[in-house]
Amino acid sequence: MRSLAVVMGVMSASLVARVAVAAEEERFMDGEFWREQALTDIIPYWFEHARDEEYGAFYTNLSREWQPSPPWDKYPAMIGRQLFSFSAAYLLSGEEKYLEVARETADYLLEHAWDEEYGGWFDVLTRTGEPKVTTKTVPLELYANAGLALYYFVTGDERALSHVKESLRIRRTYAHDEEFGGYFQAFNRDLSVKDYSKSKHSHYGQVGSLLLNLYMITREPELLTWMKELMDLTATRMMDPRLGWVYVTLDREWNPIPHVIEGREVVSIGPQLVAAVSFLRLYQLTGDRTYLEHGKALGEQTIRWGWDSDRGGWHVSIGKEPPHRPEEPPMVHWWIQNYGSFLFLQLYHVTQDKSYLDQFRKGAAFWNRYFLDREFGGVFTSVSPEGSLIDDRKAGVWRTSYHEMEHALLNYLYLNLYVNNRPVLLHFRIGSSEPLAKHFVSPVEDPSVQIADVKINDKPWAAYNARERYVILPAGEDLKVEVTLAPEPVLGPHVSDCTVPLLSAIAAEDTLSFKVIPTEHRGKIEAYLPWRSFSVEVDGRRRAVAREGIMEVEGFSYDPETRTLCITVPPRKEGGVLPTMSFCIREEK
Repeated sequence: MRSLAVVMGVMSASLVARVAVAAEEERFMDGEFWREQALTDIIPYWFEHARDEEYGAFYTNLSREWQPSPPWDKYPAMIGRQLFSFSAAYLLSGEEKYLEVARETADYLLEHAWDEEYGGWFDVLTRTGEPKVTTKTVPLELYANAGLALYYFVTGDERALSHVKESLRIRRTYAHDEEFGGYFQAFNRDLSVKDYSKSKHSHYGQVGSLLLNLYMITREPELLTWMKELMDLTATRMMDPRLGWVYVTLDREWNPIPHVIEGREVVSIGPQLVAAVSFLRLYQLTGDRTYLEHGKALGEQTIRWGWDSDRGGWHVSIGKEPPHRPEEPPMVHWWIQNYGSFLFLQLYHVTQDKSYLDQFRKGAAFWNRYFLDREFGGVFTSVSPEGSLIDDRKAGVWRTSYHEMEHALLNYLYLNLYVNNRPVLLHFRIGSSEPLAKHFVSPVEDPSVQIADVKINDKPWAAYNARERYVILPAGEDLKVEVTLAPEPVLGPHVSDCTVPLLSAIAAEDTLSFKVIPTEHRGKIEAYLPWRSFSVEVDGRRRAVAREGIMEVEGFSYDPETRTLCITVPPRKEGGVLPTMSFCIREEK
């Protein structure tokens, strides 16, 4: 009997342990878990320890205990990555201290890192902010732009966007290979070509780390065209036709440059993940199933050979040829683990195959068990496949807070919006807004995700295009904007487009009210109305009525199919002043 009791006790303890593990792993499927990780386990430590208070920007090298060490040179690309992180921290939290660091970081980049004579970002600065290496290499240019792009998304600072656009204009103009196609790797300071090779960062890495985000921020059609060009080149010129892997570096004529470790050619797993995720995200923007098929094929191949399905970690590199053994000694890098999460969630989203969620859960468990530094905070750089610590540094030349903050941000977005059908809340702080400014507010590609609610300066604001996902801003300074995005939300009444300045826009369940300032030209207001019957008052006078979607009144038209009311606003009289016009639309029950 005693032996039976011991056995039962062991079995009970084992069951309790398994239940506890399952409960812990289930937390990883909640987007809010990752938001909290960003704001509790990651960014506070970078805020506290990483900033160079004496000379500006950030220390390049930090130990596990967050102690800075030489060399003290600063890399605009790494400063841009930190800018991404602190912008993401404000986007997730609305905390002023993170916005202030982001502003200081953007100011530093624009003051010290941009070449005012030739254009472009310097590769390396001294600790005090003078140019040290004046070449302009694509991966270093890329991440300065990535940080400024997210900063613009959060703040609307046109200085940031204008520099990103100019940097990309330079790249498309001077780096384009007119003879063989594609884009070169590096410039000299005067924008003459220094390195004619083709690489991940100048093609699919450019798409995955910058252009997809920048397109969502600006919706400029030429960016979409360029992304398709780069991913088409990736598919046709940068993929091994026999084995299906994506090359990392090629010469000018598209001949791959092998990556050899100890006499064996290997495949780097990180670039495979970047390319696969880029294909899948571009598919959601274009609907082109060619990108879907490329993303699925490359993604599934990379999971099969690059992921340790027993323990949950991603290999750094594997043998190019079968049986694709991991490089020795095997290890797991933090950023590759992050991109593996993105791949699992994107594949689930486009296929609805729940096995990808099981794989995400296992990868997330590995991340949380072995990469988070429970003693000193932050994230380790690399561990073994069993989870033993290999590299405990917090920062280095290519190591900042960027990947773990991107990981937390995208997991929050993808899990809530794509997996759990829940809303997300994002915070913006628009420094200055002109009348009729439109600010795009969705960082995810799927068009089913729409605006569900907006507040400006803590008050409801009912002027936004839910489907196109932009907010119509009032003129003003320092606008605190909160936006709720949701998958296919039930839309309430709101102003969806406007060509005359808005002073206010307020909605309730059965009312939409707004004030406008007429201009010297005829204007237009479009409003989304979820009602079949409604009345319109202009300056307190009843002017139009729609019953069961039918309206025939001069200056007003209603499309019941799109539920859009269009109002024509008369121009301000020449030499005179037309007062502010007030509109109130009420549901007729």
